[in-house]
Amino acid sequence: MAADEHPVWTAYDRLRSVRLSVKYYGRRLQYVERFNFWLELCVLVATPTSVVAGLWFWKLEVGQTVWQWLGAIAAVAAVVKQLLGLTKRIKEYESVLAGYRVLEYDLRELKDNIERKRKFDPALQSELRRIIQREKALAGKSPEPIEHKKTKRICEEEVNEEFPVDRFFIPEE
Repeated sequence: MAADEHPVWTAYDRLRSVRLSVKYYGRRLQYVERFNFWLELCVLVATPTSVVAGLWFWKLEVGQTVWQWLGAIAAVAAVVKQLLGLTKRIKEYESVLAGYRVLEYDLRELKDNIERKRKFDPALQSELRRIIQREKALAGKSPEPIEHKKTKRICEEEVNEEFPVDRFFIPEE
């Protein structure tokens, strides 16, 4: 059997795929959290009861104009935040990311066991099948209907650097 046709590649391909998901959802979560942070900051700063509202600068003519613009931006930000459901999306990203991290840990452990045992025996194949079943349940929980292609491309490059194909152990069977 050719090395590139060995069944162990199912495990290694899953590991690379799950690592890609960890990186991808981690980046997407970070983006949504940052966007949410800036929207919240805008709303908090422009709240009339905030400490910022009492600064002397706002009593000047230019300060009043800036304050009015800031208030308008904050009002739009508050509406956008609610319409986008960012808090819910953040929770969904966190849940999916946590699931993929657990799968990644299990697949890394499987990879280590294959290398340690120097074979891909039925017990390890059975473990891979269990991992795949858990992955199927997780795959349908993506918080976004369309993936962000640029982010995915960047993550794919990182995974290819982390796990080059020639660095995997292929058992002789």
